[in-house]
Amino acid sequence: MKTIKILVIILVVAIVGALVWAAFLPSDVKIEEKTVIKAPISKVFSQVNNFHNWQNWAPWQDSVYHTKYEGSQMGVGARMLWTDKKEGRSVQTITKSILNKEIVTELQFNKDSKPAKAYFYFTKLPSGTEVRWVMKLDDLSYPLGRFVGYMIKKGASYNFAKGLKKMKQYVETNKNKPDYDGYSIHKDKINIRFFLSSIDSAQMNFMKDKIGKDFAKILNTLTLAKIKPQGYPMVQWIRYSPKGISKYRCLIQTKKKQQSSGDIKTYTIPEGNFVWVKYIGPYSKSAIAWENINKYIKNNNLTVAGAPFEEYIIGPSNSADSSKWITNIYFPVK
Repeated sequence: MKTIKILVIILVVAIVGALVWAAFLPSDVKIEEKTVIKAPISKVFSQVNNFHNWQNWAPWQDSVYHTKYEGSQMGVGARMLWTDKKEGRSVQTITKSILNKEIVTELQFNKDSKPAKAYFYFTKLPSGTEVRWVMKLDDLSYPLGRFVGYMIKKGASYNFAKGLKKMKQYVETNKNKPDYDGYSIHKDKINIRFFLSSIDSAQMNFMKDKIGKDFAKILNTLTLAKIKPQGYPMVQWIRYSPKGISKYRCLIQTKKKQQSSGDIKTYTIPEGNFVWVKYIGPYSKSAIAWENINKYIKNNNLTVAGAPFEEYIIGPSNSADSSKWITNIYFPVK
């Protein structure tokens, strides 16, 4: 009995001590780590703004597997999902992105947890770029929430410092390599392809409806001829003018060369070299992908050898969520 009483007294003292300690722990916690990277601010910003680049520096890569990416290619709407041995399934989303200034992410470790926000701030300095990684935990409950906040602060501070160190090493080592905002630009040789096509023109405000009607005419021709379409619908941009009238060619691939029928013409894209990129997101934001293809072509001293075209892997007819649309953009080159 005496031993039990002693154990009870020790337990009570420990509990009271913990509660007293918790009373002195803050209800609001701020975790912040920073570093200075000797590289242009755009190089540092792109490492955070594109989740595909996090594999270069994220501190928890050793414990993460089955990583997937959804939503926008980069910036607001980009999502990274993964399974962690400790936390299970998690998702992180970019909710705010101000070019070369600030990025806000929202992290949820599981469906039932409260999302945690992290903030990245970028400042241009004479010596390079300062990047600050900040997390704030507000209104932590007493006593459990304060204990959790204390533990999170210890772990997060370590991981933030580790991640920024790895980011600094990676960016400074690769700062002279061409940067394409996280896009993977490809150069491939593609075999000859046959299409039925329809040439049209339109102002941007009427583009969606007109392109839809042009594809419908091609599909109707194929149906009447009992020809099965191949591949995905494509649009070749003969003349692109965002503020004027654009001229384009709608294309649906066929297994072999077909005969023209009225306004629906046969068309061939010959075998050749193409520079291309996969873009994920709404069409209204695809300009950045186009810009990076042009940058790649210039950096590699290539010559464009015809009109570029887009291949619509997932679009409005497949998904109402524009952040999930997938478009391959091709430039023929010599």
